[in-house]
Amino acid sequence: MMEGSNNKINLGDFDVSETTGFADGDILEKLPEYFQPWTNISSRLVDLIENKTVWEHVDKLELLDHKKLNGQAELRLAHLQLSFIVAGYVWQNGPNNPTKGIPKCIAIPFYGVSERLSLPPVICYCDVILWNWRPVDPKAPLTKDNIKPLYLFPGGHETEMFMRVSLGIELAFLPAIQCVLNAMYAAEDSDSSSLTKCLEDVASTLRKMTELLNGYHDVLSASTFFNVLSNFFKGYGPNTPLPEGLLFEGVSDKPIYATSASAAPTSTLPLVDAALGVKHTEGNKTMTDVFRKHMPLGHRKLLETVEERSQIRRFVMNQKDAVLTSAFESCLRGLADFRSGHIKIVTKYVVVPANGSVPGIDDLMNFLKGMRNESTGN
Repeated sequence: MMEGSNNKINLGDFDVSETTGFADGDILEKLPEYFQPWTNISSRLVDLIENKTVWEHVDKLELLDHKKLNGQAELRLAHLQLSFIVAGYVWQNGPNNPTKGIPKCIAIPFYGVSERLSLPPVICYCDVILWNWRPVDPKAPLTKDNIKPLYLFPGGHETEMFMRVSLGIELAFLPAIQCVLNAMYAAEDSDSSSLTKCLEDVASTLRKMTELLNGYHDVLSASTFFNVLSNFFKGYGPNTPLPEGLLFEGVSDKPIYATSASAAPTSTLPLVDAALGVKHTEGNKTMTDVFRKHMPLGHRKLLETVEERSQIRRFVMNQKDAVLTSAFESCLRGLADFRSGHIKIVTKYVVVPANGSVPGIDDLMNFLKGMRNESTGN
């Protein structure tokens, strides 16, 4: 017997907001006074990077006790601030001259906060996008025009708009989260009509998100992204400018590896994959497993729960209902179309300006194309 829709998922149990989705709707703007030194540096980071004085200011910091942080909201803001500070410290002088280690005053708390949040000790997509915002007008609808990043990297207005467009896409996915769950419940209840409607709604949301991808072209030049902004999203380890890793003083005598930040750890498309039973090849699944480690823990658990529970694909295949099958396939095309749009973005903003200079770029493109093709089983 199926679980039945009486056993409904509470999104709050997975740190997913009913009003902001995977973006954190419980935004703190300030840590307790004890942690003000972190706030001071992270809020001035753009100027410090541009003046190449990040090292000078960070090296003077006292080692603060991260165990004094209380609750998820404080931990997330601390991770956000420290990840920006670490990125600024490591890449202040650009990818050709990174520092090979960070001092214990930021290494110990950043590593400790990362452990408490089950995140890798590197700047993550959730830092740059999901946790790094507030509404300009709390009473107005949440769109890219009504959100403002808390912290920035160099790149001026273009960097701010990159973050706003990215968050706008996340917010646009909000209606699909509940639709995905309702589709799962409908399959459990053998309700073809409700399942069809839910799948059509998910497909519509995916089309809207794909349209919003074009927003990057309007606000961000390839030169600014590749030569300025992307420098701060790099990780440490193989295929990075720090192939031997980054030394965390006071944490380990050996350098630490961490993969770079990217949009891959968004939970949007992986949720649809999980619900629709999209299968990826072993190599691509290995990559998605790595990316999942960059997701907030609650989001990872939601994906695992939906993967284990969803009967949507099996139900659709068994029904042989033309209208239902069409709605299901429309969702799959929506996944593939979004991924095709993302491939165009990566080509414009990374592949072309890199001109062969970025290690591992061919592997990344093969991964993205594989994920796109596997969305529809092609």
